[in-house]
Amino acid sequence: MQIPLSTRNNRGFTLIEVMVAILIMMVGLIGLLQSINVAMEYNLKNQLRDEAVYTAERYFNELRGMPFDSIPVADLIFTTPSKIRGGAWPLTVKESSTLTTHDTKLVLVVVTWMYKNVPYENRLTAPISRMPAN
Repeated sequence: MQIPLSTRNNRGFTLIEVMVAILIMMVGLIGLLQSINVAMEYNLKNQLRDEAVYTAERYFNELRGMPFDSIPVADLIFTTPSKIRGGAWPLTVKESSTLTTHDTKLVLVVVTWMYKNVPYENRLTAPISRMPAN
């Protein structure tokens, strides 16, 4: 007995069908991998920004803890290593204070860093006043 021609070809996938299925899966996986790469890049940028905010606040709190007359009026610039991924992104801290009145100084702390040759900065500005004498 001979098998009809219509049922003979329905026993499995052809090589072309398998190749098309693999191609469709590869396109989907490449898109997924690219989205993971973008997510990791944004995560790193946010971590660097958070570290810059923390560094500026830490340095500003050190200035607030100083006696009023000891707060420098000149510009101070120094570099501190980042704690993210082995310190590959150094943070540059610039502090400047201006005497606005006899009892108040306006303090500006700027933290800058580079990521993929693009400069970023975080600014923290606040007045510090002399404590009144009792």
